[in-house]
Amino acid sequence: MINLRKLTNDDISKKYLSWMNDKNIHQFTEQRHLRHTLKKIKKFVFDKNKSKNEFLYGIFLNDLHIGNIKLGPINPIHKYAVISYFIGEKKLHNSGYATKAIKEIIKIAKKKQIKKLKAGVYYLNKASQKALKKNGFKLEGILKKEYIYKNKRIDSLIFGKVLK
Repeated sequence: MINLRKLTNDDISKKYLSWMNDKNIHQFTEQRHLRHTLKKIKKFVFDKNKSKNEFLYGIFLNDLHIGNIKLGPINPIHKYAVISYFIGEKKLHNSGYATKAIKEIIKIAKKKQIKKLKAGVYYLNKASQKALKKNGFKLEGILKKEYIYKNKRIDSLIFGKVLK
């Protein structure tokens, strides 16, 4: 059973830092281009906890922090938001936890009166595409040759879900 909760300073650990700097964990995110420090992570978590239109949650399996999911930025006029997520615990990759976390963030989005969610995915990230599709997201667009991955240009896929 997983649950989502806002991150605190107690959740920011060397393990979390190692996730953020692991090129395999972030091979399909733009985080792969950044060098993270505990100080930068603490500032990021602090800023998201203060924000009125971005909400960062830890994904917890029982009490074990296994990844993160972010809701936002939220467009307050059109009532849509972007989601992004990762599972940091490599041994839990392809175990369905991202799918479950997306299901939970949908519930949170509905409580915040959000009417649509969007997510961008590298074309090569089949696991993320599968997690989104299992939650009812539909492919809405392809941005041709959007990213450079291993010295080749690849497509970005835009998935969306209208919330009821």
